Amino acid sequence: MGNRAKKWLADQMEQNHVSAEIIADVLEIPMDDLLVGKAGSLDSDDFLRACAYLHLRPEKLLLAF
Repeated sequence: MGNRAKKWLADQMEQNHVSAEIIADVLEIPMDDLLVGKAGSLDSDDFLRACAYLHLRPEKLLLAF
């Protein structure tokens, strides 16, 4: 997924007071895939799992931009 999705997810993690380290540890997602500006690429499965963990509706990403 693009940096836009990573940025939105990072904003949502911050609003929910959940760090990228927690998401990476619990969901076993590489940290570089979660952090904006890092080379890792967040795939759609990991994005949806992170959204589910945070109780987010992923379609709201489209409304955010």
